[in-house]
Amino acid sequence: MFNHGPWWRPFWPGVFLGDSGIHGYNELAQKGDLIPSHQILHYQNCIMCSFEDRVLLTSEDRKQIKEMGLSFRGKNAWPVFRRFEPGYVPWYINSEECVFLTHALRQVLAVIDTVEPAKLEGLLNEGKTILRYSNLKNGALEWKNKEMQLPYPELVYDPVEIDDEVLLYRIKKSGKRSSVSLQIDVCYTPYPVRESRSERGYFPRLFVIADKNNGLIVDVDVYDDMDEDANVTLNKLINLCLSNGVPKEIQVRDNKMVAILQDFCQKAGINLKKVNQLRNIDDMITEMANRAMF
Repeated sequence: MFNHGPWWRPFWPGVFLGDSGIHGYNELAQKGDLIPSHQILHYQNCIMCSFEDRVLLTSEDRKQIKEMGLSFRGKNAWPVFRRFEPGYVPWYINSEECVFLTHALRQVLAVIDTVEPAKLEGLLNEGKTILRYSNLKNGALEWKNKEMQLPYPELVYDPVEIDDEVLLYRIKKSGKRSSVSLQIDVCYTPYPVRESRSERGYFPRLFVIADKNNGLIVDVDVYDDMDEDANVTLNKLINLCLSNGVPKEIQVRDNKMVAILQDFCQKAGINLKKVNQLRNIDDMITEMANRAMF
């Protein structure tokens, strides 16, 4: 999916990749105000072309431009190409991504030349777009237009089931804390980790439990592998229940956490509630981000 400009930077052309890329773009477009600023980066699975002031280019950007014999002048005139990928620092594109982005940019220009702006606007108002596709003919790609419904894919997560009856019995025997509501979230840390300046940095995962009523942070954990989200979440919550009792309610904000916690909460007698924002957790991560800047 090609976008002529995300809502936060209207002059950035970008190609959003696959269902996850389109899903992230739709989430930003529809729920941008509800997404914490420190997590917006991780909704973008795309190849982006932006136009910047020269002072914002890296030495590698300037080297590539010089090697191609190009030069630009003026504000927001210098092209910068980056690969955005959840969990990673935006990075330089490789040769395959360069070819893919070149095809996309050329075909967007072709659509602009062949489709009247009023027609394109009408299609967008109807929830449709132009699909640009190609066939190989006489050794060359032949490109065509096709109207299609705008895709709004949803990410589906496999539910995690708890079948340890002895553990569930122990949890129920630990007692009920009728006044306690917890907020639980797993996201990315607001600061990257990198082995060296020349290597692409990544963002570790961050697990947080907060007390909804008083804002206190109950537990925190940092780890590298997203595949450990379910294990970390359930182990931390189970240990908390065994040591402090079962909370009345747990609040989460996304479908992944619902899939991880729904079966456990149902069997442990905990009300699981999906909400738009987890302010206590967001405030803590914002503070982490501010400290990392100094």
